Amino acid sequence: MQASPDKPKVGLVTDYMTWIDDESFNQYAYEGLKRAAEEQAIEIEVVQNESQADYERSIQQLIERGCAFVVTLGPLSGVAVERLALRHPAVRFIIVDYEPLEESRNVTGLVFAEDQAGFLAGALAGLMTERGTVGFVGGVDVPAVRKFQRGFEHGVAHTNRRAGIVDTYTDSFTDQEAGEAAAEKLIEQGADVVFAAGGESGNAAIRAAAQQGVWAIGVDQDEWATTFQNGRVSGAERLLTSAIKRVDQAVYAAVTQAVQGKLQGGVRHFDLANDGVGLAPYHVADAAIPSEVKGKILEVTEGLRRGRVRTRVGPEGEALVEGLLPRLMAWNWQAALMPVLAIFTALVVGAIFIAAFDPEVWEAFGAGLTEGLAAVWQSIAQAYTGLFEGAFGRPARISEGVSIYSQTGETAELLRAIRPFTESLRIATPYIFAGLAVALGFRCGVFNIGAEGQYFVGGLATVFVGYSVKGLPWFVHLPLALGAGMAGGALWAAVAGYLKAKTGAHEVINTIMLNYIAYRLTDYLLQVGGPMARPGDFRPVSPEIEPSAYLPQFFPDDPSININVGLFLALATVAVVYWLLFKTTLGFEIRAVGANPRAARTAGISVTRNFVLAMALSGALAGVAAAHDILGVIHYMPSSFSSGYGFDSIALALLGKSHPVGVLLSALLFGFLRAGAQRMQAPPSLVPIDIISVLQGLIIIFIAAPEVIRLIYRLRAPKEVGEAVFTRGWGRV
Repeated sequence: MQASPDKPKVGLVTDYMTWIDDESFNQYAYEGLKRAAEEQAIEIEVVQNESQADYERSIQQLIERGCAFVVTLGPLSGVAVERLALRHPAVRFIIVDYEPLEESRNVTGLVFAEDQAGFLAGALAGLMTERGTVGFVGGVDVPAVRKFQRGFEHGVAHTNRRAGIVDTYTDSFTDQEAGEAAAEKLIEQGADVVFAAGGESGNAAIRAAAQQGVWAIGVDQDEWATTFQNGRVSGAERLLTSAIKRVDQAVYAAVTQAVQGKLQGGVRHFDLANDGVGLAPYHVADAAIPSEVKGKILEVTEGLRRGRVRTRVGPEGEALVEGLLPRLMAWNWQAALMPVLAIFTALVVGAIFIAAFDPEVWEAFGAGLTEGLAAVWQSIAQAYTGLFEGAFGRPARISEGVSIYSQTGETAELLRAIRPFTESLRIATPYIFAGLAVALGFRCGVFNIGAEGQYFVGGLATVFVGYSVKGLPWFVHLPLALGAGMAGGALWAAVAGYLKAKTGAHEVINTIMLNYIAYRLTDYLLQVGGPMARPGDFRPVSPEIEPSAYLPQFFPDDPSININVGLFLALATVAVVYWLLFKTTLGFEIRAVGANPRAARTAGISVTRNFVLAMALSGALAGVAAAHDILGVIHYMPSSFSSGYGFDSIALALLGKSHPVGVLLSALLFGFLRAGAQRMQAPPSLVPIDIISVLQGLIIIFIAAPEVIRLIYRLRAPKEVGEAVFTRGWGRV
C-alpha cells in the first residue's frame, strides 16, 4: 500500500449508485479533488460504490492500490471508514457529511450547514410563491436531506407565514423517473416553487418542474451549469437559484492540508460564516426577481451569518422544539447580561470614587481600620440611598402618602412623595427621543453626532411657532409646534446626510460643524434685542409660547410636577421606530444600506436617498426632544438651551445596541441617574453631582470595551463574525 514518495495517491469512493458525472454531490467533490491533485502533484483513484454494503470493500480496494488518502461521500460510509481507520492508522480518511468519533484520530469529517442553505432557499421560495404553496422533493431520508428540508420549511415560514408546504420523497438518489413523478405530484397539489435535494432524482424533479413553468431551486452545486447545462436545457429560465454546498472547496482544502501534513482529525464545519454554503447566482431569473426580494435575501443571509436569525434545525435534521423554555434556553443571555454587568461594575467603581474622595472616610481611617471601613460603608450607603430616593422617592413617604389618600382622598402628600419618580420620567422623555435619533442613524451606517445642534434648531422652530402663531385652538397649534420642531431638526440633519451621500464628506465632521452653527445662530436670534428675543427682557430668551401650544400636564394643579403627555408620545415613538425599522420596506432598506451599502446598491436600493432620509428622520427625532422641553416644561427658549441630550444620546444608542427597546431602557436608566443625582448631592451624603457623569462614562466604557467585563467576570467570549458599522469614513459608498 506504499505510494511513491514523490507522487502520493488519493482515492475517492463515490456515494452508492452514482458516479462523478452525476451533476451533483459526487461531481462537486471530484472537481475539488481534481483541483487539489493538479496543485499538489498527486494521483487520483476513483471507485464507484455499487451498494451501501460495498463501502468497506471499495475503501479497502483503494488502500491496497496504495492510496495514502481516502475521500468518501455521504454519512452511509461512516461506519466502514471508522472500522478501517483503526486497522490503517497511516491512512488519512476524509468523509463528507459525517462526524467521526473522537477516538478516530486519522478521520476528518467535513460537515455542512445544509439547514442554512435550505433556509435561504425557503426564504426565497416564500417570497416568490404566488399561489401560496411551495414543494420539497427529497431523495433518501438521511440527515443531510432532512436538514435541507427542515431549513427550507423554516425559511418559508420566516418570510411568508401563510405559505403552505407540500413534500414527497423518491427513496432514491438515482431514480430520475421517480423524481419527475414527484415534481408532477407537487405541482398537482398547487406548488409553484419546487426545491429538491435528492441527487439525480432531485435533478430530474427540478428539471421537470421548470419545464412545466414552475419555479425551481436546485441543490449542492449550481444546477444552472450542471442540470440545465448553462441554459441550453429547456426550462433553464425557471431556475431561481441553487442551495449550494461548497463540497468542492471543502474537499480541495482538506486534501491539500492532508498532503501537506496539516490536516487534523475531528470535524470541520462549513457554513455561511466561512462561505461553505449559500445560494448560487440567479442567472436568467435575476430579471424576474424583484429588488425587494433580493434585498430581503441579503438581510436573511446576513442574519444567519451573524447569528441574529436561527434555522431552528438540529444536527440530525430534526426541527427544534418551539416554546417558552427552548426560547429561553436559546436566548443569548451573555449578550443580555453584558449591559447589566457594565452598570453594576460602574456602580462598584463609582462607590470607590465616592469613598476615596470623602474627607470623613480619611479622617476615620486615621482613628483605625475598623472605623475607616465603617465610614466607607456609611459614605457609600448614604450616597446610593440618596441616588435611589432621588430617582424613585422615599418608600416610607410614598407608603404614607398612599395611606393618607386612601383615608382622606387628599393627593398633596402622595404627589410630593412620588415627585422624584415623575421627575425621573420627565428627564428620561427627551432622552428617549434623542437616543432614538442617534440609533436610527446608526442603523443606516451614519454617525449622527449632531443631535445637539438638531435639538437647538428644532427648539428654535418650535418656540417660534409657539409664540408667533396666535388664535389657534390647541388641537391645531400643538401639533403645528411639534411638527415645526421635527421639521427644523430634520432639515438641519438632512444637510449632513446629503453631503455624505453626494460628496462622501464625513457626517461626523459635518454634524460637529453644524452644531457650532446652530449654537451661534441661537445666540444671534436670542440675544437681547435679537430677532427672536423677548421684548423688554434683559435676558437672552425667547417670548413665552401661547398656552394653546402647551403639552398637557399629568398633574396641572401641582406646578412642581412637570411630567406631561410627552412621555406617552415618546413611548409611541419607540413603537413607531421599531415598526419602521423591522416591519417596513423602508426600514429594511435603511438597515440594508447600514449593513452593506454596496450590496444594497446592487440590489437596487438607493443609497443616497436612504442616507438623506435616515439623517432627516434622525434630526426630526432630536427636534421632538427639544419640542418636548419647550412645550411641556419651560415654555420658552433660552440661548443656553444646552441640556447635553444631544451628546448623551450617543451613549444611549450604544448602550441600547441601536434597538428602540434598548434605547428606551437606556433612557430610563439615564433619567433615573440624572434625577437621583440631585438628591445625592444634598445632605447627608453631600456627593458631588459630577459623580453621575463619572458613572455614565464608566457604563459606556464597559459597554464599548466588553473584554474588560469578560475579564473581570471570567465570561467566555462569544463567536463573532463581524461588528456593527456605525460610520464608514470618507469617500462615496
